[in-house]
Amino acid sequence: MHSLLQMLMSRITPFLVILAVVVWSAHPVGGAMEERLGLEFLFALRGPIDPPDDVVVVAITRNSARALGLSEKLHEWNRQPYADLTRSLKTLGARSIAYDVFFEAERHAGSDTEFQNAITEAGNVLLFARSTRDSIGDAHLEKLEQPLLQFRQAAQGTAPLVLPKVPARVSRFFVRHPSFSDIPTLHGLTWVLQQDDRAYGMQALMALPASLPLNLYGPPRTIRTVEFSDLITQPDVLAADIKGATVFVGYSAEDQPDQQDGFYTAFTRKDGLDISGVELAATAFANLSTGIWLRELLPWQSGLLVFVLGWAVFLCARYLPPLSAGAVLLGFVCLITIAAHVLFSHFYVWFPWFNSVVVTLPLCGGLGIWLRNRELFQQKGRLQWAFGKYLPPDELNRLVAEKGLPALRDYHNSVCLVTDAQGYSRLSESLSPVELAELMQDYYQAIIPPIRKAGGIISDVAGDGVIALWLHLDQHGAWQALKSVVDEISINVQRFNAAHPGNELPTRIGIHAGEIVLGHFGAMDHHEFRAMGDIINTTSRLEGANKQLGTDVLISETCIDRTDESIRYLGRFRFVGKANPLRLYTVKQTPDPVLLKQYQLAILKFEAGHIQAALKLFKSIARYYPEDGPTELLVQLLSNIASADNAELLKPDGIIVLEEK
Repeated sequence: MHSLLQMLMSRITPFLVILAVVVWSAHPVGGAMEERLGLEFLFALRGPIDPPDDVVVVAITRNSARALGLSEKLHEWNRQPYADLTRSLKTLGARSIAYDVFFEAERHAGSDTEFQNAITEAGNVLLFARSTRDSIGDAHLEKLEQPLLQFRQAAQGTAPLVLPKVPARVSRFFVRHPSFSDIPTLHGLTWVLQQDDRAYGMQALMALPASLPLNLYGPPRTIRTVEFSDLITQPDVLAADIKGATVFVGYSAEDQPDQQDGFYTAFTRKDGLDISGVELAATAFANLSTGIWLRELLPWQSGLLVFVLGWAVFLCARYLPPLSAGAVLLGFVCLITIAAHVLFSHFYVWFPWFNSVVVTLPLCGGLGIWLRNRELFQQKGRLQWAFGKYLPPDELNRLVAEKGLPALRDYHNSVCLVTDAQGYSRLSESLSPVELAELMQDYYQAIIPPIRKAGGIISDVAGDGVIALWLHLDQHGAWQALKSVVDEISINVQRFNAAHPGNELPTRIGIHAGEIVLGHFGAMDHHEFRAMGDIINTTSRLEGANKQLGTDVLISETCIDRTDESIRYLGRFRFVGKANPLRLYTVKQTPDPVLLKQYQLAILKFEAGHIQAALKLFKSIARYYPEDGPTELLVQLLSNIASADNAELLKPDGIIVLEEK
């Protein structure tokens, strides 16, 4: 159930993530982030461009006020400078004059009349109307405040200049008032009044969206800007700039201390100087007059683009190799960035770069890479789980970390345990391979879990035999550590035999310790991880000696504490082909103290070289305890020695030679 749920989640998650990215891209919040970050990046990538030559800003600045001997506070001016400016612009051949200055109240009757007359004489002046908002509780009332009546009547028209309030980023311009859809903005009305067919021009303006992306030309004063005072004091110098131009008059600072009417844009200078409102109006008009404002994708188009891109990126990251996937993702970044730059710079198309490169690519690409790595991790886990049945965890981790088989092999003082099942050969002949395999599977389930639970490494499983190793187990305390393992194996085997009547497999165990080398052995395309060393062979001989001694468990002297009362000393034995004898011990299978004491006394006499005395004692023990296997074996061996003519056999060295393997 868990694996099925994981599979469903891995298949559903890409749909959910890509759907979320599509919704984000089409949602106003995602659009706002694209406008805030993506558009800024595209402007920075493109850089400044040349604005139209026939749009001019007349900047009212602190320098102009000083040059004309006027107050630096605009509201303290009378209207005579504006009258002089209007007449100068008319004389120089300005096509239209748009004032981004609110003339709301009377100042000086004579100067007001002069300005009114200048407006009338020019015949091409538009005046700014202020848009205000009053709040009554939760309701907001929007209204337009018109300039002084005598100016309004003299002008071609009045219109508001609606821009976002500081510190909002200005990236769009309104062609109509956002609250009054039938009222064009100052730059929109200026464009309409310049059309040959003004009715058609108004109709075309009303057909446009209420707001359009602003195609900025560059940092402050990229639009040709002239000083207010220069047009009054030396107009002839500026004749070439003004003739046939559309002129926007307003406050436009040339340095930060002088800035009062600035708006934050993608081209705000590093020193903090923003683009003035009048320059933004001139920029919007230039966009309308050239027909080159930014074309943006509709929300559904952005969503469709992100959908296709998201799937393409996800599939590449999901199914390509890591290096190839990384290269493809990098290629997507470069390709999208280049395409967005070309479309933006040459075709004025605003491609959603931010939502594509910054949002879609990392999310969808990262999801694909994560799912691929997750799948590889799961495959690795399954392989480790599977190979963990054959290799120790440390060796498996080393194989995963290294390329190829480790060249070095490890040397250990290890404790070795070997098991063997009696009657396996008979069963292998009488049972079919399938029946034998099922039987041995149950048998291994009785032998292997206790070993693994105690930290043992399964070095080899062959037929009915199991070889297990404990690499870092203290040799002299080995029996104390492994006694519970032997007990559990014994109980499990008894249960196995009870569950398989007629196919019982009584099990013998040998335990020994010594130095081994552990590593990968083989050639060409076949290697096995196994232990090499004399202790493997000796432990196997030790296990086999159980058959001759009539015991189930034999332990060598290297693995015991001689003060342990749970074991019984059997004597010094030497195996066929081995030069060095071993003292062997077994589990006390009878609590009879007489047998144990008599046996120990007989062994001591034998080891002291008193063969006849030892034989007499062993025969006495055999009469009372005929079921004791070690006694039976020693009676037989000592009888052979006592009756032999071979000098070697009569040599009193106290070693019992086992002739069988």
